[in-house]
Amino acid sequence: MNKVQVILIIGILISNLALGQNEQEEKNLIINRTDYKDKLKGFWLGSCIANWTGLPTENQRTDFPFFTDDDFGPGKFDYVLDQNPWGADDDTDIEYVYQHAIEKFNNPLLTGEQISKEWQNHIGLPLLWVSNLSALGQMQNGAIPPATSLPENNPMWDMIDAQLTTEIFGALAPGRPDIALDLGHLPIRTTAYLHSEWAAEFYIIMYSLSASVDKSLSRKEQLHWMAEKARKRIPEWSYIADMYDFVKFAYEVNSDKNNWEITRDEVARRYQHTRTAGYEYKYPWDSGINFAASIISLFYGEGDYKKTIRIGAMCGWDSDNPTATWGGLLGLIYGHKGIQEHFDKYDFSNTYNIARTRFNMPIPLDNFDDMAERGAQIIDDIVVNLMHGSIQGDNWLIPLQKTPFAIQGIPETKVEWVTIEDNDSRWDYKGFTTNDENWNASGASLTKGYANCAATLTFTGTSIQYYAFRSSKGGNVSIFIDDIDYGTFRQENHTSKHGQYYVKIFEKLDLNPGKHTIKIVGDGKPTEKTIDMLSIKVND
Repeated sequence: MNKVQVILIIGILISNLALGQNEQEEKNLIINRTDYKDKLKGFWLGSCIANWTGLPTENQRTDFPFFTDDDFGPGKFDYVLDQNPWGADDDTDIEYVYQHAIEKFNNPLLTGEQISKEWQNHIGLPLLWVSNLSALGQMQNGAIPPATSLPENNPMWDMIDAQLTTEIFGALAPGRPDIALDLGHLPIRTTAYLHSEWAAEFYIIMYSLSASVDKSLSRKEQLHWMAEKARKRIPEWSYIADMYDFVKFAYEVNSDKNNWEITRDEVARRYQHTRTAGYEYKYPWDSGINFAASIISLFYGEGDYKKTIRIGAMCGWDSDNPTATWGGLLGLIYGHKGIQEHFDKYDFSNTYNIARTRFNMPIPLDNFDDMAERGAQIIDDIVVNLMHGSIQGDNWLIPLQKTPFAIQGIPETKVEWVTIEDNDSRWDYKGFTTNDENWNASGASLTKGYANCAATLTFTGTSIQYYAFRSSKGGNVSIFIDDIDYGTFRQENHTSKHGQYYVKIFEKLDLNPGKHTIKIVGDGKPTEKTIDMLSIKVND
C-alpha cells in the first residue's frame, strides 16, 4: 500500500466517522447534563423571583382601574431579589412535592394513588386554595385522581391551579413534549379538566420545547416559536384557544409594543365584561382570565425576563401565577448564570424553605444546587427508560420525536354544572351571616349560622350539590328539596385542625327538569352550620 492509498483510506474513515456523527445528531437531541443542571437551577430561582415579585399585586386589581407600568419601580412595586432563604409558595411548592414524589416512588409516571398519598402527607391547609383544596378534601375522603378534577366532584375544576403546579414536568422531559404530557397528565387531572387542563398543558409543552428550540433565534423568536407549537395542542373550540389567538393578534397589530396595557384592557372587556367564546368570568383566579393575562406578558415581554415579570405583576387578577410560570420558563432558558447576569447580581440566595408551606418534607431547608441535581437524576431515568435514549459521558442523547405530539381531537363539550355562591342575592337567610375574606372558602366568602338557622334558594336544574365547611365546631343540618325531607347531615369533622373546605355534604342527581327549592335548616344546638356554595346541573 503506497502513501497515497493510506491517505485516501484515512480520509474515508474520517469522512465515515463524521457522517456517523451527523446521522447521530440528526436522530438525537444532544443536551449537556451539566449545562442543563444550571438551567434547572435557573428554573427554581427564576420561579421564586417572579413568584414573590407578583405576590404584592395578587388580586389587588381585578377590574378597572388596573395597574400600569407607572406603578412599578423603586419605591413602588418592584422586583423581589433578596429573600434568604427563598420562601416556598403554592407556585413552586407543589412542583417541589411532585419532584419529591417521583424520587420517593422511583416513578416519573406517578399514579393516582401515589399522588393522593403524597398530597395527604405533605399538602394541606392553611396555604391551599380553590381547586387544589377541593381535590385534597376529596382525597382525604378516599377519591383518587383523575376523579378529583371532574366537574361533578370538583366545582373549581376550571380554576388556575394546575397552571402553577405542573410546569416542572416539561422541564423534566427536555425536547420531548410528548413525554412531558405523559408525565404531567395525572398531576394536571388532579385539579383541572378541559379548558384549565389545556392551559396547563400549554405551559408544559413550552417548558419542554425550550431544550430543542433553535438557539440562533432571538429569545423573542424562540418564545414565539414555542408558543405556536404549544397552541396546536388546544382544541379550536376552547376559550383558551380564543384567548391565545386574540392576544397574539392584538400584539401583532399594536404599533407601540411598549403599550401592553391597551391589550390588557381589551382582554378585560372581551372576556371579563362580555361572555366570549364560551368563557364566563367567575373569579380573579379563573384559569381563563389568567391564561389570557399570561399571554400578554409572554408576547409583550419579548423574552426579556425583567420586562415579562414586570408586565405580569402589573397585569392584574391572580398576578403571581403567570409571573411564576414565565419566571420559571425564562429561568430554564437563561440558566442560573444567565439570571445572575440579567440582574447583574451574583449573590442570590441558594436556599429554599419548603417547610414554610408544606409539611413533613425530608429536607425542610433545601438548596437549588441539590434540587437541580436530583432533577437531573430523574431526567437520567426518563431519558433511558421513557425516551429510549442514552447517556454518553456528560450528555443525554434524546431520540427526536418522530411525529408531533397528539393534537386534541375532543369534540366540543359543554359542562352542565354551574355554581351558586353563598353570597348570591337569591339566598333567603334566617340566622345565617355571610363572612367575606375567608380565602380558603369558595369565592372567598363563607356563610355561617348557629341554632335554628335556615337558608332557602330556588334554582333551575336536574341535579344539585351542597358544599360546606366541616370542622370540630360543626353541627347538623337537615336538607329539604321541594319540601321533601332528605335527612340530617353532619358538619363535624376532626380530619384537620383547620377543618375541611369544599366538602360535599349532600347531592341529589335525579331531579325532574325545571324549578326546585332547597332548604337547609340547622339543628337547635349552638354548633356552627355553614354554606360554602351550591353546584347545579342545568337542564340537559
